[in-house]
Amino acid sequence: MDIKELEKIIKILKENGVTEFELEQDKTHIKLSRAHLVTAVAPSAVAAPEGVVAAAIPAQLQESSTPASDVGGGDPYAGQHKVDSPIVGTFYRKPSPDAEPFAREGDVVKKGDTLCIVEAMKLMNEIEAPVSGKVVRILPEDSQVVEFGELLVVIDPNG
Repeated sequence: MDIKELEKIIKILKENGVTEFELEQDKTHIKLSRAHLVTAVAPSAVAAPEGVVAAAIPAQLQESSTPASDVGGGDPYAGQHKVDSPIVGTFYRKPSPDAEPFAREGDVVKKGDTLCIVEAMKLMNEIEAPVSGKVVRILPEDSQVVEFGELLVVIDPNG
């Protein structure tokens, strides 16, 4: 990757308000991060402009109450393997709109099987199962924007 490609990436990130980005390509690993002041506003007070996707609003602001799984303060997926998004991008469950999903809840997968794709800047990043086991939960909806570190899939290695 040359400096012009890196400058293009930085420009795109600035234009889209992305504050954190990570890319691993061949033997190159790049992580970009910048401070960004965010003011939280209650969702009922915000009228989204036309064309703005609800996924662009942070998940914490989209929900008005605490999810039932968080009430006890425990981890609902304790003892299970959590697969997080390695980058900011768009989550896809299948390789094309008319294809079958890579994995469904309840499927048994092997280590290395493709679970989903996270697309960033026209690059399709296949997310592989880090362990063999049963897919317990797939959290994002198809075509949903996901953040770096966001939980995508939960696998029960004993399943």
